[in-house]
Amino acid sequence: MPSIKAIKQRRNVVSNMMQAMKAMNLVATAKLRKTREAWENAAAFIEGTDKIMLDAARSPATTDNIYVKKRTTQHKNTGYIVLTSDRGKCGSYNINICKAVMAHASSNGKNALILPVGARGMDFFTSQSRNIHRALGSMPEAPTYEEAQTIGTQVLEDFAQEIDELYIAYTQYHTVLNLEPNIKPVLPLSLRLTDEQDDPPEMEYDPDVDSFLAYMAPMYLNTQIYGAMLEAALCEQAARMVATDTAVNNAQELIESLTLQFNRQRQSIITQEITEIVSGASALT
Repeated sequence: MPSIKAIKQRRNVVSNMMQAMKAMNLVATAKLRKTREAWENAAAFIEGTDKIMLDAARSPATTDNIYVKKRTTQHKNTGYIVLTSDRGKCGSYNINICKAVMAHASSNGKNALILPVGARGMDFFTSQSRNIHRALGSMPEAPTYEEAQTIGTQVLEDFAQEIDELYIAYTQYHTVLNLEPNIKPVLPLSLRLTDEQDDPPEMEYDPDVDSFLAYMAPMYLNTQIYGAMLEAALCEQAARMVATDTAVNNAQELIESLTLQFNRQRQSIITQEITEIVSGASALT
């Protein structure tokens, strides 16, 4: 049985850790509010750009456009932009999206080229000996369009030269307690077109729809990456808030258990000392 001193030391260590988790929880809560506001403010711009691009892709005037037509024999490579965090203390947030990419790549049947954003994803796929095609840097806590544009410029070159299909893997936000890994097709646009979608509005493109698609493709990709980065950053803070809150509750329960153990141990020592005093007094009479 541990000594009173050992129990007290462990209780102090757990108490200090609980205070640190409380501080991290408060920081994550504040960042969650700020990131959600940025995500909501950008939603209209991202959805508008997306709709314009999809409407153009459904135009009957499109020909053999690289950004629309599905390529089945050229490279046989599928690219995954994988958004994870740079730091831990966010539960299963990172491992869930990485496993979702592994499962999708296995079922896809093509050579998977991983383009990780964030240190945790880079570490995971390196440990799994997966093909890291291009490391796209760290994952910012407050993503900007310029950062997404830097990533988009590199990835668009890869799509033109080496990649047949491009996906963004990120965590989708529903509620703080409901975060879902999502593998979203981005290019070619045929991956996103379905028969159930409404007919596109009649539009005139100058000089033609293919030139318009080529002009819009960088902005479309950048906004898709930007929106996914904002949502991933939001989910990271939500996951960290939940994880640290759980850690605080577990620490409180452990402190209560250690306190009870400490009191029982101390009571046992006191009882033993009283017994010895009484026994000694009885021996003298």
